Amino acid sequence: MQNGTFVAFFLVWIAFFILAIPLVRRIRHPDQRPFAAYLIFVSLFTLVAGLLFALLSWLAVALGFAPALERLLPAIVFLLLVFSPAFWVATWQATKPRWRRPPPP
Repeated sequence: MQNGTFVAFFLVWIAFFILAIPLVRRIRHPDQRPFAAYLIFVSLFTLVAGLLFALLSWLAVALGFAPALERLLPAIVFLLLVFSPAFWVATWQATKPRWRRPPPP
């Protein structure tokens, strides 16, 4: 279960980062620099997707659903449960304006 799902997770992750470049350029806030918005998007997407992948994998093993993830449909549902919230959080943060701190005293 772990090896096949991890390979699929990694391939989707790399492909998504390549496809995210034009997406982030389009959705970013006008005050945000394009590269900064991309780094925010990539960082949060990686963090949230990685945490959800680890948590849901552990939960699937603990509840005995690991063999079910070897079939296509449960694996697709699993990856959607990982990538959908990660995409939403990353998009939400990339569209926010730059945080401006006051100068130090």
